Amino acid sequence: MKCAMPVLVVEDSYLIAASLEDALVEAGHRVVLAGSVAEAEAAIAAAAASDDRFCAALLDYVLPDGDSLALARQLHADGCKVAVVSGADRDVVPLDGAIAALFSKPTDDREVIAWVCTAALGDRSRAA
Repeated sequence: MKCAMPVLVVEDSYLIAASLEDALVEAGHRVVLAGSVAEAEAAIAAAAASDDRFCAALLDYVLPDGDSLALARQLHADGCKVAVVSGADRDVVPLDGAIAALFSKPTDDREVIAWVCTAALGDRSRAA
């Protein structure tokens, strides 16, 4: 299923980020990778400046420079669907309205891609 939309992947493990990127690109998405909170903030600012905001974001929860909860809230406030993809225990990731889905590592890329496509389709129906 092709459902091309801009997707932000924030993941500090190169192998996991590369796997998610490959699967998302195969599904037709434009992917921006970030390995830290600071890199993600820069990517979000660049997307906003070019008026090409993300429709979905996949965030690792524990990153080298902090957790991704503030990023999730910022993206959610901008209308982005946010999922956390984390190896942290589920009780470490807080229940928050900004987080639409939680995937535990290791994850099945097909399940994550299906969620992204659902988020993208929801984004398109709001725009129509």
